[in-house]
Amino acid sequence: MTAQRYDEDHSALIQRRREVQHLPAPIIHDAPEQLLSFGHYFWFLRRHWWKVAAAVVVCTGMAAYVSFRLTPIYESTARVAIDLKMPSTVIGVPADDGTSGVDADQLFNTELQIVQSDAVLRPVANEFHLTNTKGPRAMPAGAKIADAQVVFSDLSVTHPANSYLINISYRSPDPIKAAAIANAIAHSYIKRGMEMRAHSSMEQSAFMESQIGELKRNMDDSAASLAGYEKQMGVIDADEKTSILAARLLQLNTQYTDAQNDRIRKQTDYQAFQSGSLAAVEVSPQATALAKMEDAVHTAQEKMAVANTVYGPNYAEYKRAANELSEVTRQYNIMQGEIGKRIQVEYKESSDRENMLHAALLQAKSEADALNAHSMEYQDLKSQAEANKSLYNELFRKVKEAGINGAFQGSAMRIADEARPQLWPVFPNRVLFIELAFLFSLVFSTVAAIVADVVDKSLRDPDQVRRTVGADVLGILPHVRQFQNKSPMLPVGSNSILRRSGKDTSDWFGTADFYEEAVNTLLSSTLIGSRGRALRSILITSAVPDEGKSICVAHMAAAYARQGHRTLLIDADLRKPSQQRLFALGDHAGLGDAIIKNEPLAEIRQRVENNEMLHVIVAGTPGSATYPRIGKKVQEILIEASGEYEMVFIDAPPMLYFAEPLDLASVVDGVLLVSHAGRTSRQTVSVVLATLRRLGANTLGIVLNQVEYNMSPTYQPYQSYYRTLNRKALKQA
Repeated sequence: MTAQRYDEDHSALIQRRREVQHLPAPIIHDAPEQLLSFGHYFWFLRRHWWKVAAAVVVCTGMAAYVSFRLTPIYESTARVAIDLKMPSTVIGVPADDGTSGVDADQLFNTELQIVQSDAVLRPVANEFHLTNTKGPRAMPAGAKIADAQVVFSDLSVTHPANSYLINISYRSPDPIKAAAIANAIAHSYIKRGMEMRAHSSMEQSAFMESQIGELKRNMDDSAASLAGYEKQMGVIDADEKTSILAARLLQLNTQYTDAQNDRIRKQTDYQAFQSGSLAAVEVSPQATALAKMEDAVHTAQEKMAVANTVYGPNYAEYKRAANELSEVTRQYNIMQGEIGKRIQVEYKESSDRENMLHAALLQAKSEADALNAHSMEYQDLKSQAEANKSLYNELFRKVKEAGINGAFQGSAMRIADEARPQLWPVFPNRVLFIELAFLFSLVFSTVAAIVADVVDKSLRDPDQVRRTVGADVLGILPHVRQFQNKSPMLPVGSNSILRRSGKDTSDWFGTADFYEEAVNTLLSSTLIGSRGRALRSILITSAVPDEGKSICVAHMAAAYARQGHRTLLIDADLRKPSQQRLFALGDHAGLGDAIIKNEPLAEIRQRVENNEMLHVIVAGTPGSATYPRIGKKVQEILIEASGEYEMVFIDAPPMLYFAEPLDLASVVDGVLLVSHAGRTSRQTVSVVLATLRRLGANTLGIVLNQVEYNMSPTYQPYQSYYRTLNRKALKQA
């Protein structure tokens, strides 16, 4: 080759490269990353269903194992009824106990606190030997257990809405013990309520007795003052009639007051007797005899019950006890009737006496009114004496009534339902426990699978590459596990690049047929997509090592040569050469030798067996002095090969590790970037694309290598298409 011819070829190559570099590159986009569709996540879950199912099975199994290993806890509930409408007094005018003006919720909240108080729980703790020495509320060191507040962590006291009930529930591994403790707490609560009311009544009685003593002294003083004044009036008044009339009027007034009080008392007894109450009978003079007769009735009833239990109705003892009970009951009824008649007679007599005294008092008053009062002081003393006496009598009556009513105030609380041992534990609820474990494990495993897919930053399918790094994918190369051992670039039958399987397989995506189609598709999309750019040299590189770029460029060169095009393949990866091994070429001078010895193209190229259109330049002898000169030497080879070869493929080292691919990218017509699907990160590819843009290189696109059909729903149609063809072939056969 003459120097003039070399200069012309060099000028033509530079001009063509300038044209290629100045053309727009529509395949590089700066599109922002978008959210994936719901269908993608649905496909992803279908792909990883077995992982989700395994997680669910393991978690559910562990939950079932734990639930059956846990100690069962039983809960028993005693129900206490509180009647807010029950009267608090049985004698006298009903007193306001304070519940009429208090909110029921406040009252029940107070009772709930009382149930959980130390005074109620301490007797139960002593009875069942329960202490606070364990659990989160343990006693501090050095404290006296006897003085510590008793707290049951397993106790639950609630008030059901719209009811007058208090539920006292206790939990224990022993169902019998749980029921016994719940009942003991309920009884202790009722006993405590009665003690509180009795103590309150005693305190009130003591206070009222002190007040009665003071009133008694005042009453005596008033009476003494009145008597002295009357005596004084008897001495001063010359007309003794005035003193006698006053004495008579006072006597009649006193007798009338006593008669009126007696009539009221007997009228009360009479009305109570007519209403069927036994209170009037019990206060009669014959109450002692009636009480004895009532005891005799009770004794006869007890004998009758014993005879009925021991002998039965056919024995003489039973009949004797029945006759005795009948006789005693008859006598008791007769005595009760006589007492009732006597009460009626006494009431009539007291009423007549009151009327007679009332008439006499009116007459005496009329006579007294005719006389002028000798002194206003007399009236004051008289009023004061009567007021003190009335107040004394009323207060004395209240004290007696309070003592009687205090014994009945605790009847508003009663046990409505005692606790019973339960057959089924409340904890653990194994069915609910297992169902929740299944539900939560399903949700968490599904979310974990989706999160794992979201955080996965590797490149997997063309649409994802376009969205994330802004570049088009020119082709995909499937993951094929085995290549030809002898020469991977021989076609099927006579020149297959891959070894076929001896039997049909449903995984057509990873077969030799699909790989050949993928390589041809990659070539077509690369060359057809670059019309008008005059591509004569393509650099195939990767971002990081082990992306499969060397095998990819070997397949592309072999496929392009099989189409009848003169093709040259240059192994420019002197650090890790692969083409000599892939094409099973012998020891021969290569690119490194050409750099060192400045040998021409004809001396370093080798023809591939069974493929006359393909020549290969192996890496040759590497050396540190050859690396900086690779770009210049490849440029010379490209100029020399421009008239002889239609396409030159260059296998370059990874972009992010070495400087050689940067020099080579600036001298070729286009650059293909090979990425390992599912492993190469988006950030790494983005850095390489940015570097190529900065160099002004013509980036043709990205090749996804080692693709498996289950990496993305994008690859599913390939498999479906092959299965459809298989079914048609089977029908035709």
